[in-house]
Amino acid sequence: MSALPDDAIPALLNRHESKIVAERKIKNVTLRDVARRVGVSAMTVSRALSGKEHLVGAETARRCRDVAEQMGYVPNLMARSLRGEQLNTIVMLAEFISSHHYLAKLVDEVSQAIEARKYGVISCQSFSSYRQALRNFKLAGAVVIAPPEEFYRVSAGESSSVTAGTPTVLIHSAVEQTRFHEVSPDIAGFSYIAASHLIGLGHRHLGYLGGPHPEEEPSWFELRRRGIERAFKEHGISASNVRQEACANANLCAASLQKLLTSAPQTTGIICINDEIAMASVVAAASIGREVPRDLSIVGCNDIQLAQYFRPALTTIGIDIKAMVATALDLLFEEIRRNPDADPREPIRIRLPATLITRDSTARVASQ
Repeated sequence: MSALPDDAIPALLNRHESKIVAERKIKNVTLRDVARRVGVSAMTVSRALSGKEHLVGAETARRCRDVAEQMGYVPNLMARSLRGEQLNTIVMLAEFISSHHYLAKLVDEVSQAIEARKYGVISCQSFSSYRQALRNFKLAGAVVIAPPEEFYRVSAGESSSVTAGTPTVLIHSAVEQTRFHEVSPDIAGFSYIAASHLIGLGHRHLGYLGGPHPEEEPSWFELRRRGIERAFKEHGISASNVRQEACANANLCAASLQKLLTSAPQTTGIICINDEIAMASVVAAASIGREVPRDLSIVGCNDIQLAQYFRPALTTIGIDIKAMVATALDLLFEEIRRNPDADPREPIRIRLPATLITRDSTARVASQ
């Protein structure tokens, strides 16, 4: 038999490795498979992989984790939940992330921070799937990002149901609440800073663009209105000089902006719920003959990466996302570690300050 050329050996090894990977996909690796490879019981592997090193020893736990990773073992969450096991898994709810860069970044930061703590993440993009995850699994905790008003209504009516007993933290809530731990930007402060900036440039009639219709979420605009009216009061301006126009996403911005300016043509400054809608507003303004910032000053919110590269570069409001996520998860994991029989404590609610980032989309109002 002739010897294989040297350059053929790596190809054969690659094919062999691919075959092993394919076999793993065909056959689901079980706890027993991992246990046989390590030479311990399935119970020992289960304890090692669920963070109970004190029951099996650090070295045994390390070997179990290494072998499980090599064999491609994936825990069966449903089976473990049916056995009544507490899962080292956090459920995360965040809706509409595909159209919001800021929310996408928040989701990314939260996921990475949870995984850094050696916990898994179940990501849900609808309230119904979030509730289903809480029903199906005994989860360690929950993170809810920018919760809709429905979340508060349903949770308030389910004190003994799916949301009860699960440590929960809210991030970036736009509705005042007293039930859950929360770390959010100071929403009223955001609006106050933006309105004060525009007032300082001479603008006296402002619009707020973005968010749901009042009949859908009646409390949504209240914190923002509070901040704007505080700025108005400090400068002796009537609270009636602000108009809010709903706009669910950037695709609807042209119609929403035109409706706002038609009903309040004296408007010269607009505060937007996020940077995407602010950018779309600049484009929409140009289509109806309004140049930014000559005719209309626009302030965004969240300072996404594209805001500085857009033209005109966007004046916006920024928040330290990493600090917000780290603080929220500290609260959540402190609650997870608490004795379940301990007396409940008052929810902790933290408001983080914002920073005005002044760029080119705002300017002194033109003389009228």
